[in-house]
Amino acid sequence: MAAEMIVSPGESHTLVSQEERLRRHLADRFSVRTRFASMTDVRALLVSASTADAEKSLVIAGDAGAAERIYLYVHVAAHIALQHNLPLVTIVEGPPGVTRLGDDSHTHLEAERLARAMWWAPDAADLGAPAGVRGSALLRRLVSRGATRAALRSVLLALRAAYYDLGIERAMASTRLAAWLRDAFCVTAVVTAAPQLSD
Repeated sequence: MAAEMIVSPGESHTLVSQEERLRRHLADRFSVRTRFASMTDVRALLVSASTADAEKSLVIAGDAGAAERIYLYVHVAAHIALQHNLPLVTIVEGPPGVTRLGDDSHTHLEAERLARAMWWAPDAADLGAPAGVRGSALLRRLVSRGATRAALRSVLLALRAAYYDLGIERAMASTRLAAWLRDAFCVTAVVTAAPQLSD
């Protein structure tokens, strides 16, 4: 089992640092040890012990991008908060947005609803969207529909390219506008990977 994940060269630093922050939070708050492995048809496995405070193992598909990993961390945290992982349960996650049938479909729907609430909650400092954009009603409306989400992503990618191509990153790096755009790009990437996080 690989201990390293694949980081795509095109992934933004903001997205990767958000992913690392959420992974650390899962380890510190929920005792979840994360590993990465090559898997087919499965995006993540959460293996739990019989008690809530015991260490848990989360295995994520090694080819999952940072945006998908962020979604999986929030979704797994929702399962843990709802105690779906107790006692001695292995939770299997398929690709984001795939409808589940069978005995566990109800628990996954519950976890989806809680994950969405956790992602957008104004006070969700640990598992929520980046704080700079979490309360933005405009951004939330734009990412809620596929067409506007795709258009926004294209615009943000173009702005990101211009930011670096024009060499203005040093002059603008510490501005609130640049921080908002970085956070908006992160949220858009995550909701593109997991549309169920939108309203």
